[in-house]
Amino acid sequence: MKKIMLCMVGSLVASLAMGAMRPTPEYLKKAVVYQIVLRNFTRDGNFRSAMEMLEHVRSVGVDVVYLTPFVEMDRDMDETGWSPRQKKSAYHTPKNPYRISNYDKIDLEYGTDADFKAFNDKAHELGMKVYIDLVYLHCGPNNVIKDMFPDAFQKNPDGSVRTTIWHFPYLNFESTGVRKYLIDSMLHWIRLGCDGFRCDVGDRVPLDFWVEAVTACQKVKPDLVMINEGVNPEYLEKAFDACYAWPWSRAIRNFLTPQLPEQRKAKNKTLDQKMVGVREYEAKIPSESLMFCYMDNHDTATDDWGYRFDRVNPVEAGNAAFVLTFLRRGLPLVFNGNEIADNSLNTFFAPVEDIARARKTVDWARALQPTGQKRLALIRALADLRHRDALFQDAPMEWITDGEASGVIAFTRHADGRRAFVAANLTKKTVEFVPSNVMFDKTRKPILSEGFSLNGESVKLDPYGYVVVEL
Repeated sequence: MKKIMLCMVGSLVASLAMGAMRPTPEYLKKAVVYQIVLRNFTRDGNFRSAMEMLEHVRSVGVDVVYLTPFVEMDRDMDETGWSPRQKKSAYHTPKNPYRISNYDKIDLEYGTDADFKAFNDKAHELGMKVYIDLVYLHCGPNNVIKDMFPDAFQKNPDGSVRTTIWHFPYLNFESTGVRKYLIDSMLHWIRLGCDGFRCDVGDRVPLDFWVEAVTACQKVKPDLVMINEGVNPEYLEKAFDACYAWPWSRAIRNFLTPQLPEQRKAKNKTLDQKMVGVREYEAKIPSESLMFCYMDNHDTATDDWGYRFDRVNPVEAGNAAFVLTFLRRGLPLVFNGNEIADNSLNTFFAPVEDIARARKTVDWARALQPTGQKRLALIRALADLRHRDALFQDAPMEWITDGEASGVIAFTRHADGRRAFVAANLTKKTVEFVPSNVMFDKTRKPILSEGFSLNGESVKLDPYGYVVVEL
């Protein structure tokens, strides 16, 4: 038996060394993630103010706080090195959180190492993990590594620095110095209490780097979580715990908000057509992996501007979408303010010193209004359900497609001989349909519902109605 155990351990170590997927930490399978953009989260826009909000965040049912970049931003005023979105924002500032000049130094706009440590400690005291954003594909033109390593940036054939579509220099992963520096930076933040990383445009960074980085970091933090802002299944198999559910999130958001440019580019595909793409994509993802499911994030809130879903829809529309996003298999993300149906003109390009910036932060007054209170009550109920019932954690999911042509998304979750039905109407009209292979126990009351009734085996959902019921 001892020899068998040693062989099993040896095999596991060998497979990890080759980059085989490791088990996902158990807590992640039922976690709720909350994204904080420091500039948008509070009027002060720094760690100290954000720390004062952590008890509220925990009360929402959040397990993980995910911070967008807070390290030193490049101050270069040469606008040829600014991204098109940065210029379009019209703030006329070089300071872009995703254009970094020092990966190890907190930008003065946000505070100090001590402030970050205090924020981290408070989150941990409240029972939450803290993830931070890694931006390793590119950096600012004056990043400190430029002077540390002569081969820090990728070069064009003519010797000029190769830049991304955002006009930022590509980091050179063929440089051993760059690779070591970046991994050491990850270890630096882990030692300050970081529990995981969300990796910006992760698919564009070489996979062998991520395998090397995860191997090094897990020696210090075995339960480290890695989330890829990407879609490549091989990255999930070898280095990451989760990827982004791009097709899902875009399908729901765009269907609810047809004014979005993204929806117009999609040639106004119907919901059932969108869901075909969702299923085709998700079939390629390793079954053990999770997918980040969101209604809003820092990019969408910035780019949607006047068309944010809570600006153009009644609160019930977003509520229906959040029922689906929380209870499908995946990893739900709440963007700062989503829990109170915040509809501010939000942008991560607004610097703290901007005199009109207050209009671009979360409108916390919404928490005192019926709209915000209704959303908050629902998000808390969904988080609680996800935490306490294994059906809504890592259990398998099956799509029920019968209502999709009418604007209804439905699925079942099943585990240990139990089965639950979830459906939400994403339209402003009443929809009735018969879900295939679903037998309702009419003695059971729904776990959660609004605007739902049964007519025989037919499900009737009022505008933006939803139901969660065990079968």
